[in-house]
Amino acid sequence: MENPCKQKRFVSHGGDVWGFSRKYDIPLENVLDFSGPINFLGPSPKAVEAVRQHAKLMRFYPDPNPVALQAEIAAYVGHGVCSDNVILGNGSIELIYMITEILPPKFKAVIPVPSFTEYEKATLRVGGEVVYVQLPANFDLIIEDVKKAVTEDTRIVCICNPHSPSGRLYQKEVLLELVDFCHKKGVIFSIDENYIEFAAEGEENTLVGDVKKYENLFVIRSVTKFYGMPGIRFGYGIAAKDLIERLQIVRQPWSINGLAGFATLAAFKDSDFIQNTKHTITKERVAFSKMLSEIEGLKVFPSETNFLLVKILNSKLTATVLREELGKEGLLIRDCSTFVGLDSSYFRLTVRSAADNLKLVEVLKEKIRKLT
Repeated sequence: MENPCKQKRFVSHGGDVWGFSRKYDIPLENVLDFSGPINFLGPSPKAVEAVRQHAKLMRFYPDPNPVALQAEIAAYVGHGVCSDNVILGNGSIELIYMITEILPPKFKAVIPVPSFTEYEKATLRVGGEVVYVQLPANFDLIIEDVKKAVTEDTRIVCICNPHSPSGRLYQKEVLLELVDFCHKKGVIFSIDENYIEFAAEGEENTLVGDVKKYENLFVIRSVTKFYGMPGIRFGYGIAAKDLIERLQIVRQPWSINGLAGFATLAAFKDSDFIQNTKHTITKERVAFSKMLSEIEGLKVFPSETNFLLVKILNSKLTATVLREELGKEGLLIRDCSTFVGLDSSYFRLTVRSAADNLKLVEVLKEKIRKLT
C-alpha cells in the first residue's frame, strides 16, 4: 500500500479565482469560489473606508517601527499580551517562513498531516527535513504520536488550530501538554490560529495568553480568513519577547504595506461586522452541512470554521474529476488530493450565502448522479 504521506508537493492553494477565471473563460465576478476559506461577506465596510481615507499615505514608506499598531493588536488579542509580544508579517505566510529562518541548519520539523502545505515548504526552503505524523480518520490530535516523532534533531512542531482542512477545534489542555513537552526539549511550538475567530469556543482555546509562560510558543494569525482581507496581506505573530527579538533580526524591511494597519484596526473595531460574521457563518454552516449530508455517497466532517471537509464514499468518483465538472458550471471547490495525508476522495467547501450554498448542492447532486 502506498504511503499516504508520499504525495505531490508544491501545489496551489484554494482561492485561485484568477487562474480559474482564465481556464474556464469566466469573468472574475461570476466565479463562485468555494475553494478559498475566506469570509464570503467580504471585508468590513469600515476597513474599506479606512483604506480610502488613508490612501494618500501610499506616497510614503510604511512605518518601520509601528509601535502603536502593535499595541492596538495586543489590546485586540487580550489575554495579557503586550506590544512587545507582537510581530507583524505580510500575511501569516511571512511569519510561517520567518520562524524557520531562525532555526539551525539541517533541523527537523514535525508536522501532523493533513495540514497547511506552507509549513513543509518553509522547512524545505531553509534546508530542513519534514517529519510527518499521520492524523487518524477523525483528525484527532494524538499527543503520543507527536511526541514519538520528536527527536534530538527536531527544532519545531507545526500545528494549526482550528485544524485545516477538517475544521476541527483542538482543546487548549491538549495543546498545552505538547507545548510543555516541546519546551522541555528545546523545540519551538508554532501554532496557526488563522481560523480561531470563527470558532464559538475560540477564545477559550487560544494559546496567545501562554506566550508569557512558554518562550518556545509562537502563535500565528492574520486578517485573511475571518476578516475577509486576503488582498491586504496582513498577519501577526504572538510570542515571548526574546523570541520576537530573534524574529525581528530576520524580518524583511517594509514587508507590511502602509494601508494594511489602518484597514486591520478598523476591522478589529467593527463590532457589528464581527458579530454578524459569527452569526451568519454559524447559521449557514449548519444548514450547508445538513444539505450536503443528505446527498448519498458523501460524508461531511464536523467543523468549527467557515469551511467543510467532505469525503466521497463512492470509489467511482474522485475529487479531481468533481472539481473539473463543477468548474464548467463556474463553481470552484478545493480538491484535497494535494494535501499530504489525504487522497482523491476528499474535497473542501467554503461556507457562502444560503443561495450560493443551495446552488452548489443542486449542481453537486446532478454531477454525482451522472458520474456514478
